[in-house]
Amino acid sequence: MKLNDTRWIKNLSPIYWIIISVILVFIDYLTGPFIQFPVTYLIPVALASWYHGRLWGMTVAVVLPLLRFWYSAFLWDVPWTVIEASLNGVIRILILFTFSLLIDRVAGQTRELKKEVQTLEGLLPICSFCKKIRNEDGGWEQIEVYISERSPADFSHGVCPDCLHQHYGDVLKKNPRQ
Repeated sequence: MKLNDTRWIKNLSPIYWIIISVILVFIDYLTGPFIQFPVTYLIPVALASWYHGRLWGMTVAVVLPLLRFWYSAFLWDVPWTVIEASLNGVIRILILFTFSLLIDRVAGQTRELKKEVQTLEGLLPICSFCKKIRNEDGGWEQIEVYISERSPADFSHGVCPDCLHQHYGDVLKKNPRQ
């Protein structure tokens, strides 16, 4: 596995960013109504959107501010009204929701770019006459050597029927058993 290969994260359960969300909500509760760090909610929203898609990101973007609103409306004794708390909650939801959509879009573009890069990396400059391949140093190598040095593939040689007739046609005509 390559060092920058993140496919293993895709296989992880959403439990990791859910745990981060729960920890942040718990810390938010412990710090009380006057110390607010809603910017920390960007972390689980970004993780959910990037690794598990738009729907998960939007869900987290709505649930976290709703929990903060619930604290404010029912658990804490706060000097602001429910309407003010609701308005703050709506603003947080809109901001996190938008952030979720942006992260999802960037993640999609990144995946598309990775596909294009893999396609471009898969192109081999090959001579149309002798079938030698240009290596990284600009030199030309036999295709068998190039592939053998860069993969576990081994080669055995044979002659296809077309080449057999093209190159050994005279011999075949003299010896009809072939």
